[in-house]
Amino acid sequence: MKFYLLFISFALCGSMLFAQEDEIEAPLEYPFAETGTEVPRGVFGDDDRKEVRDAEGIEDYVRATAVMVPKTAVRGNRVYGQTLRQRLNKIYGDHPFDADVRFLDQPTSAYCTGFLIAPDILVTAGHCIETMEQAKNYYWIFDYTNELKYKKDTWSGYLDVDPNDIYEVAEVLDAYFQDLSTYTDYSVLRLNRKSERAPYRFRTSGEVSTYSKVSTIGSPTGLPLKYADNAKVVDNSPERWFKNDIDGFPGNSGGPVFNPLGFIEGIHVRGAVELQDGKYTGDYKYDYSCNCIKTVKWWSTFGTAGSHAHRITKVPNDLLHRAIYENIEYAIKSRNGDRLKSWLAYSWLLDHDYTNERGRLEWAAINSDNMDALKAIMAKTETVIQDQNGRNLLFYAIDNNNQSFLDYLLEKNISPDQEDNSGVSPLKYAMKRSSQRSIETFLEAGANPYVVDSYGNNLLHWAAENGDVQFIRDLVNLGVNAGSRNYAGKRPEDIAKKAKRKSVRKLLKKARKKKRL
Repeated sequence: MKFYLLFISFALCGSMLFAQEDEIEAPLEYPFAETGTEVPRGVFGDDDRKEVRDAEGIEDYVRATAVMVPKTAVRGNRVYGQTLRQRLNKIYGDHPFDADVRFLDQPTSAYCTGFLIAPDILVTAGHCIETMEQAKNYYWIFDYTNELKYKKDTWSGYLDVDPNDIYEVAEVLDAYFQDLSTYTDYSVLRLNRKSERAPYRFRTSGEVSTYSKVSTIGSPTGLPLKYADNAKVVDNSPERWFKNDIDGFPGNSGGPVFNPLGFIEGIHVRGAVELQDGKYTGDYKYDYSCNCIKTVKWWSTFGTAGSHAHRITKVPNDLLHRAIYENIEYAIKSRNGDRLKSWLAYSWLLDHDYTNERGRLEWAAINSDNMDALKAIMAKTETVIQDQNGRNLLFYAIDNNNQSFLDYLLEKNISPDQEDNSGVSPLKYAMKRSSQRSIETFLEAGANPYVVDSYGNNLLHWAAENGDVQFIRDLVNLGVNAGSRNYAGKRPEDIAKKAKRKSVRKLLKKARKKKRL
């Protein structure tokens, strides 16, 4: 028997050694390529959770992470809740706590975690929120950290939070959770307003690498946000999720699972549990051997369910496209160059069908008078851009009366003679908008000076009404016909007469008779 046990022990040690040798992280697959493309719970071991303020370099991630709190626990800007000590004593009785039970005097107000992937789009687990009927009962609160001062009393206590950090759900964009057999567990929510917080970027291509490091930020057992790192992917074979050894508790559900570069690999949705007295627990338990309350621990994921993360790439593509688009659009409108640069990592979206149907982002840049954004976007695309009416970008520059945009677009060889679906070119449109400077710019760039608008007016008809003598001379020198009649039978000199521009009329009459001007 001893020999047998020794053999088993040796075999296990050997397998563990080989496993350690094999735990080499696979190369990172590029995460930001087009969607769908392939490119080259409890504590596991020591409790690696730490206060988010004690972790360096994750400030933006913390700010983009929210917790779900019942509306019944919120009064004004006060969030009420029992401490972890009070909560566990209520469940297990007035027993002492083992030294491994941490954060005992912090509140436990939250139920789930979520994270921003766009200014007003938040992702969480499907088992947290699946319908608006559920969503209307909760607030989502940002900056729920231990830096908030908890004021406790005998039975409960409260935190004072900034009202600007409290959000509600305006719409469930999509959610799916039926039971664990589907292994599909996500929810994508639209909040009631946009946040200025920098959202998480997320994987859209390839997949997380086996043994790659992952971390999470969440609200374990409802506590203020905690950062859990020192974890890795241990099984990458399932299609919709991957197994890891993150220290995730109930309350971490819906939280971000991200790699060391900070982009989302998945949504924390499940953790390992232990059966005690006929009930499953994934965070704390009563231990008869010490007559105390302890943290549930596993020293390895081997033989346990481990922690599961629903792959972010298994959220429907149209929602990921929407999030990327709205991040780029927000960066353009807010003139945030750093954020724009960050989200242009997904430059494939610029020419994607989603963008063409929703609206080209070049138009957003022009309408926002953001030249830097326009240049950054056009550097990433070679597409000839037209809106649903067949209009190129010059039309938008005319509408915004922006000379620098006109100059730049002409340098990019966008034609002032390219007609839209109604046969109107940018030059004709400039005539309609009475934009002489645009007309002059187009002519200097080589536009056709002999254009006629929908009323049969040439450029001299238009100039006759506006009365710029030098411009009229320039048009005549370009060969524009001063004797041309519009569809009402009027020559340019007739237009000048009606406008009571006597000198202009004489000038045009001389031009019609081909006399020297």
